Amino acid sequence: MRSALHSIPALVTLLLTNIIGVKGMSLSLQSIEKAANRLPHPMALFIYLCAFMVILSMLGGFLGWEAQHPITGDVLTVNSLVSADGLIYMLSNMVSNFMNFAPVGPVLMIALAFSLAEKSGLLPALITGLSQKTPSVALPVVIAFLGVMSSIAVDSGYVVLLPLCAALFYSCGRHPLAGLALGFACVSGGFSANLMVGPVDAMLSGISTEALQMVVDKEVSLLGNYYFMLASVVLIIVVTVSVNHYFIEPYLHASQVQPKPEEQAAVHDFGLGFYMTLVLIVGSWLILTVPDGAILRGENGSLVKGPFMSSLVAMIAISVGVLATVYGISNSRLATWNKWVKAFEQGIVDIVPYLALMFVVAQLLAWFKWSALGPVMAVQLAFVLESVSLSAPVAMIVLMAFTAILNLFIGSASAKWALLAPVLIPALYLIGIEPEAAQAAYRVADSSTNIITPLMPYFPLVLAYAQKYEPEVGVGRILTLMVPYSISLLLGWGVLLTVWILLELSFGPK
Repeated sequence: MRSALHSIPALVTLLLTNIIGVKGMSLSLQSIEKAANRLPHPMALFIYLCAFMVILSMLGGFLGWEAQHPITGDVLTVNSLVSADGLIYMLSNMVSNFMNFAPVGPVLMIALAFSLAEKSGLLPALITGLSQKTPSVALPVVIAFLGVMSSIAVDSGYVVLLPLCAALFYSCGRHPLAGLALGFACVSGGFSANLMVGPVDAMLSGISTEALQMVVDKEVSLLGNYYFMLASVVLIIVVTVSVNHYFIEPYLHASQVQPKPEEQAAVHDFGLGFYMTLVLIVGSWLILTVPDGAILRGENGSLVKGPFMSSLVAMIAISVGVLATVYGISNSRLATWNKWVKAFEQGIVDIVPYLALMFVVAQLLAWFKWSALGPVMAVQLAFVLESVSLSAPVAMIVLMAFTAILNLFIGSASAKWALLAPVLIPALYLIGIEPEAAQAAYRVADSSTNIITPLMPYFPLVLAYAQKYEPEVGVGRILTLMVPYSISLLLGWGVLLTVWILLELSFGPK
């Protein structure tokens, strides 16, 4: 039995080599990277996209592109940015577009806290301890599981988990970009799957219910996709860890000399004060969230729909900052105010390139929203899909392909579903496809291509994390690493969905 178990990895490797072709995949990735590296600097790329957006909106305004909103009945018209109103909007909102851009605040706050954790020695000590206690073989599985589960905290996984994934791989002598790519694939590519019901389920099921009630008085439960998402967690972990092991790490090893492991951090004795602080912080979290009527609970005692979610980033940052300060004082690294302030300020210095890039990204996405190009395009294409007479299985495949492509241009999962669901849910229901199945198909396709679009708000953050280890890395390098994950997730997850439908399995509790 023992020898048989040991032979399984060898058998899997042999099958993958013969069927998929690891060498062929590596050559393909090299070709993709060579072509992608011809892309301009990320800042230039987004400036070009801004110019393209202006021209496209001008064309749409001149030609009168429009669509009717499927719920409100309002006529959505493309607004030209090359107009008096457009120019006024771009100039008067340039500052607010950046200041109100959702990813900037959380990233900045976490960066400040983690700068304290790094300069105090707390973060290197924790990474060293974790890398020493976690077997190298199990490390990708641990990262994949944490990445998939991070969606329960909405976007916190991007700013908290991804830099740790790269650092953990680096501390073990493995390529840090392999850890970063694996973490990104699971946090973003696996965003819809989780072992627990979270904000994604609440948003999508609410939209699906409104759409379904246009044709029948039924509701789509918050747990409508729960069984399918449980199975999806296992599938995502297996797929992403396999892609990392068989394609990404061999490719990075072949394309570049592996970095040397960081010197093992001297683990200072945490001391009684550190543990007492940790207990105090954990106790504070419990008091604020667990009791009935707790401060951070919302209506009906919900954590998902309460202040807890909007407070989560601040709570993580404060907790990390306090623990880092206590640890830094005990080992004299943050023994004075001057040392503490310099360590705190370093967090800003580290993300200056990211902030500069995000200024341009914020303008691009704001202009895209104001011009209404996204909603008009989504509604028109959805009506085309509805008008074509398709069988149920083919309709599901088309829905997934359509969503995967649309996701490259419109990042928000809830915004896309709010436009698509009122058209697609009733149409698919009338040909025998339950809304839970349509919603599951949408979630699969939406998540799978998150990781290969530079328009995804957190994509520049991943680029900034990568540049810590490869200063010259560009968009092409990241896209090259994420393509195998995206294709594998879309195909593997799509197969799981197809099997689920063919076996007539329930997507969730009725």
